[in-house]
Amino acid sequence: MTLHSRSSRLLALGVFVLTASVVWATHDEPGRGKSVKAAFVTSYEPCTAPNTSTTGGFSVLACAPPVRTDPVCGFGALDGMVGVGKAKGVVHDGDVDLFATLSRLGLGCEGRRLCGVIQVRVTTDRCPEGSCTTADLTLTNETATACCLVNQGNCRIRTTINTEIFDALRDGQRAGIQLLGCGLRRVDGPTPPPFGKSTFVCGMMSP
Repeated sequence: MTLHSRSSRLLALGVFVLTASVVWATHDEPGRGKSVKAAFVTSYEPCTAPNTSTTGGFSVLACAPPVRTDPVCGFGALDGMVGVGKAKGVVHDGDVDLFATLSRLGLGCEGRRLCGVIQVRVTTDRCPEGSCTTADLTLTNETATACCLVNQGNCRIRTTINTEIFDALRDGQRAGIQLLGCGLRRVDGPTPPPFGKSTFVCGMMSP
């Protein structure tokens, strides 16, 4: 092999490696992450002026009594019922299908509109420079697809990210969606929670 041909091959290899690094050097993401599921719990106001603390081995400052973010609409424990709720997001054809189902809600929810709220931070390849991370987004709409009218204690919502924010995602383009929070907000009736707060939020119950 001549020096010239060897140099040419090394140059070609270098161009290939450089090109590959440009094409594939995007943001780090897992191989798959198609869905997320969560339960709904009651939203309470943060404790900003503690007046007590928890008991046990590790004491934590707390506020008593707890203050519901929405004192009107709840899971119905004070009405002799105990409602349940769940949320789910599923990636499908370059979009994210969003579902919310609640049942046996309290009497204060009846006939009221509950609208979905989701807070996300998205890392995508859809910036002129290549990979980028968006500013934190709070997605909350009062459209028919993003809300439900509580009927006999039941609420069901089915919508998609692209329905609520047009062209937010595209099929075949990688995007990591950090879920910062999700919930449902009552938007009508007496003193609904202000924008940025929710009636129900995604969480867990113990036990």
